[in-house]
Amino acid sequence: MSGQSLAAKMLEGAREWAKRLPSALAGDVAVDMGRKRLRLSHARVELVVRQLLQKVKHFELREWTALPEVYDVRFAVKGWKLRVQVTLERVELASGRYKLWLRTPGVVELEESRTASSLMMGVLRAGAGQAALRALAERLLPPGIRWDGKVLYVEGKLPAEGMLPAKLFDNASLAVSVEHCPEGLWLGAEAWPSLVDLLQVLFGTELPRTPPGT
Repeated sequence: MSGQSLAAKMLEGAREWAKRLPSALAGDVAVDMGRKRLRLSHARVELVVRQLLQKVKHFELREWTALPEVYDVRFAVKGWKLRVQVTLERVELASGRYKLWLRTPGVVELEESRTASSLMMGVLRAGAGQAALRALAERLLPPGIRWDGKVLYVEGKLPAEGMLPAKLFDNASLAVSVEHCPEGLWLGAEAWPSLVDLLQVLFGTELPRTPPGT
Protein backbone atom coordinates (compact mmCIF):
# COMPACT_ATOMS: atom_id res chain seq x y z
CA MET A 1 0.00 0.00 0.00
CA SER A 2 1.39 3.40 -0.93
CA GLY A 3 2.22 5.98 1.72
CA GLN A 4 -0.56 8.22 0.40
CA SER A 5 -3.17 5.43 0.62
CA LEU A 6 -2.02 4.49 4.12
CA ALA A 7 -2.29 8.11 5.28
CA ALA A 8 -5.82 8.29 3.85
CA LYS A 9 -6.81 5.07 5.67
CA MET A 10 -5.43 6.40 8.93
CA LEU A 11 -7.25 9.70 8.58
CA GLU A 12 -10.47 7.87 7.76
CA GLY A 13 -10.04 5.86 10.95
CA ALA A 14 -9.39 9.06 12.89
CA ARG A 15 -12.52 10.69 11.45
CA GLU A 16 -14.69 7.74 12.44
CA TRP A 17 -13.13 7.76 15.91
CA ALA A 18 -13.80 11.50 16.30
CA LYS A 19 -17.49 11.02 15.45
CA ARG A 20 -17.87 8.82 18.52
CA LEU A 21 -16.26 11.23 20.98
CA PRO A 22 -18.36 12.41 23.93
CA SER A 23 -20.07 15.74 23.18
CA ALA A 24 -17.76 17.57 25.62
CA LEU A 25 -14.75 16.59 23.49
CA ALA A 26 -16.28 16.64 20.01
CA GLY A 27 -15.12 20.19 19.30
CA ASP A 28 -11.50 19.41 20.20
CA VAL A 29 -10.67 17.50 17.01
CA ALA A 30 -11.51 17.79 13.31
CA VAL A 31 -10.26 15.86 10.28
CA ASP A 32 -9.73 17.37 6.82
CA MET A 33 -9.60 14.41 4.44
CA GLY A 34 -8.95 16.50 1.32
CA ARG A 35 -5.78 18.12 2.65
CA LYS A 36 -4.76 15.13 4.80
CA ARG A 37 -4.59 17.00 8.07
CA LEU A 38 -5.98 16.97 11.59
CA ARG A 39 -7.02 19.91 13.77
CA LEU A 40 -6.65 20.06 17.54
CA SER A 41 -8.43 22.76 19.51
CA HIS A 42 -6.38 25.44 21.26
CA ALA A 43 -7.59 24.13 24.64
CA ARG A 44 -6.27 20.64 23.85
CA VAL A 45 -2.96 22.07 22.61
CA GLU A 46 -2.55 24.02 25.85
CA LEU A 47 -3.13 20.90 27.94
CA VAL A 48 -0.45 18.98 26.03
CA VAL A 49 2.11 21.82 26.12
CA ARG A 50 1.59 22.42 29.84
CA GLN A 51 2.26 18.77 30.54
CA LEU A 52 5.40 18.68 28.42
CA LEU A 53 6.84 21.76 30.15
CA GLN A 54 5.76 21.16 33.73
CA LYS A 55 9.00 19.41 34.73
CA VAL A 56 11.44 21.74 32.93
CA LYS A 57 13.78 23.08 35.61
CA HIS A 58 13.67 26.79 36.44
CA PHE A 59 10.67 27.25 34.15
CA GLU A 60 7.07 28.15 35.00
CA LEU A 61 4.31 28.60 32.43
CA ARG A 62 2.23 31.37 34.04
CA GLU A 63 -0.41 32.29 31.48
CA TRP A 64 -1.53 31.02 28.05
CA THR A 65 -3.97 32.93 25.83
CA ALA A 66 -5.03 31.67 22.39
CA LEU A 67 -5.36 34.50 19.85
CA PRO A 68 -6.50 34.06 16.22
CA GLU A 69 -2.93 34.05 14.84
CA VAL A 70 -0.61 33.41 17.83
CA TYR A 71 -0.45 32.22 21.41
CA ASP A 72 0.22 34.98 23.94
CA VAL A 73 2.34 33.26 26.59
CA ARG A 74 3.68 34.54 29.88
CA PHE A 75 6.30 32.49 31.70
CA ALA A 76 8.96 32.79 34.38
CA VAL A 77 12.47 31.46 33.88
CA LYS A 78 15.32 31.73 36.39
CA GLY A 79 13.56 34.55 38.21
CA TRP A 80 12.79 36.55 35.04
CA LYS A 81 9.25 37.13 33.82
CA LEU A 82 8.75 37.20 30.06
CA ARG A 83 5.90 37.57 27.60
CA VAL A 84 6.16 36.01 24.14
CA GLN A 85 3.72 35.73 21.26
CA VAL A 86 4.41 32.46 19.47
CA THR A 87 2.91 30.13 16.90
CA LEU A 88 3.84 26.47 16.63
CA GLU A 89 5.20 25.53 13.19
CA ARG A 90 6.70 22.03 13.59
CA VAL A 91 6.59 19.09 16.00
CA GLU A 92 8.76 15.97 16.10
CA LEU A 93 8.21 13.01 18.42
CA ALA A 94 10.79 10.21 18.35
CA SER A 95 12.82 7.92 20.64
CA GLY A 96 10.88 9.06 23.69
CA ARG A 97 11.67 12.74 23.07
CA TYR A 98 9.90 15.80 21.69
CA LYS A 99 11.08 18.79 19.64
CA LEU A 100 9.01 21.93 19.08
CA TRP A 101 9.65 24.81 16.69
CA LEU A 102 7.77 28.00 17.63
CA ARG A 103 7.96 31.19 15.55
CA THR A 104 7.94 34.47 17.47
CA PRO A 105 6.38 36.98 15.01
CA GLY A 106 4.85 39.17 17.72
CA VAL A 107 5.74 40.52 21.15
CA VAL A 108 8.90 39.33 22.91
CA GLU A 109 9.50 41.28 26.11
CA LEU A 110 10.87 41.21 29.63
CA GLU A 111 7.90 42.18 31.74
CA GLU A 112 9.91 43.69 34.58
CA SER A 113 11.73 46.05 32.23
CA ARG A 114 9.72 47.28 29.24
CA THR A 115 12.41 49.84 28.34
CA ALA A 116 15.17 47.23 28.19
CA SER A 117 12.88 44.92 26.24
CA SER A 118 12.05 47.65 23.70
CA LEU A 119 15.72 48.45 23.23
CA MET A 120 16.53 44.75 22.75
CA MET A 121 13.82 44.29 20.11
CA GLY A 122 14.79 47.53 18.40
CA VAL A 123 18.35 46.30 18.02
CA LEU A 124 17.10 42.95 16.77
CA ARG A 125 14.76 44.43 14.15
CA ALA A 126 17.53 46.73 12.95
CA GLY A 127 19.50 43.63 12.02
CA ALA A 128 22.30 44.24 14.53
CA GLY A 129 23.33 42.57 17.73
CA GLN A 130 22.17 39.06 16.79
CA ALA A 131 25.21 37.42 18.40
CA ALA A 132 24.76 39.42 21.60
CA LEU A 133 21.05 38.59 21.71
CA ARG A 134 21.67 34.88 21.26
CA ALA A 135 24.32 34.98 23.99
CA LEU A 136 21.81 36.65 26.33
CA ALA A 137 19.16 34.05 25.50
CA GLU A 138 21.63 31.22 26.14
CA ARG A 139 22.39 32.58 29.60
CA LEU A 140 18.75 33.18 30.47
CA LEU A 141 16.96 30.14 29.06
CA PRO A 142 17.22 26.69 30.69
CA PRO A 143 18.69 23.65 28.88
CA GLY A 144 16.40 22.42 26.13
CA ILE A 145 15.11 25.87 25.16
CA ARG A 146 16.86 28.09 22.57
CA TRP A 147 15.86 31.29 20.75
CA ASP A 148 17.62 32.71 17.70
CA GLY A 149 15.58 35.90 17.52
CA LYS A 150 12.96 34.39 15.19
CA VAL A 151 12.26 30.83 16.32
CA LEU A 152 12.03 29.33 19.80
CA TYR A 153 13.32 25.75 19.89
CA VAL A 154 12.13 23.52 22.74
CA GLU A 155 13.18 19.90 23.22
CA GLY A 156 13.24 17.34 25.98
CA LYS A 157 12.16 13.92 27.17
CA LEU A 158 8.53 12.91 26.93
CA PRO A 159 7.13 12.20 30.42
CA ALA A 160 7.03 8.59 31.57
CA GLU A 161 3.32 8.91 32.33
CA GLY A 162 0.49 11.29 31.58
CA MET A 163 -1.22 12.59 28.47
CA LEU A 164 1.72 11.95 26.08
CA PRO A 165 3.93 9.18 27.54
CA ALA A 166 7.38 8.36 26.20
CA LYS A 167 6.50 4.72 25.54
CA LEU A 168 4.17 5.77 22.73
CA PHE A 169 7.22 6.92 20.73
CA ASP A 170 9.97 4.59 21.96
CA ASN A 171 10.02 2.78 18.61
CA ALA A 172 7.99 5.12 16.43
CA SER A 173 8.45 8.64 15.13
CA LEU A 174 6.12 11.40 14.04
CA ALA A 175 6.96 14.70 12.35
CA VAL A 176 4.23 17.19 11.51
CA SER A 177 3.95 20.68 10.12
CA VAL A 178 1.57 23.01 11.93
CA GLU A 179 -0.73 25.82 10.81
CA HIS A 180 -2.33 28.16 13.36
CA CYS A 181 -5.97 29.14 12.77
CA PRO A 182 -8.66 30.77 14.95
CA GLU A 183 -10.19 27.37 15.86
CA GLY A 184 -6.97 25.52 16.68
CA LEU A 185 -3.87 24.00 15.12
CA TRP A 186 -3.93 22.07 11.84
CA LEU A 187 -1.39 19.22 11.90
CA GLY A 188 -0.25 17.82 8.58
CA ALA A 189 1.85 14.70 7.87
CA GLU A 190 2.08 12.09 5.15
CA ALA A 191 2.06 9.16 7.57
CA TRP A 192 0.64 8.92 11.07
CA PRO A 193 1.90 5.90 13.04
CA SER A 194 -0.84 4.61 15.35
CA LEU A 195 -2.85 7.79 14.77
CA VAL A 196 -6.00 6.66 16.55
CA ASP A 197 -3.95 5.31 19.46
CA LEU A 198 -2.27 8.73 19.74
CA LEU A 199 -5.63 10.51 19.69
CA GLN A 200 -6.96 8.26 22.44
CA VAL A 201 -3.94 9.16 24.57
CA LEU A 202 -4.32 12.89 23.93
CA PHE A 203 -8.02 12.84 24.72
CA GLY A 204 -7.84 10.43 27.65
CA THR A 205 -10.69 8.33 26.37
CA GLU A 206 -11.02 4.76 25.15
CA LEU A 207 -13.63 4.12 22.48
CA PRO A 208 -14.40 0.93 20.54
CA ARG A 209 -12.72 1.20 17.17
CA THR A 210 -11.76 -0.72 14.05
CA PRO A 211 -8.02 -0.34 13.34
CA PRO A 212 -7.38 1.70 10.17
CA GLY A 213 -6.94 -0.48 7.11
CA THR A 214 -8.91 -3.46 8.41
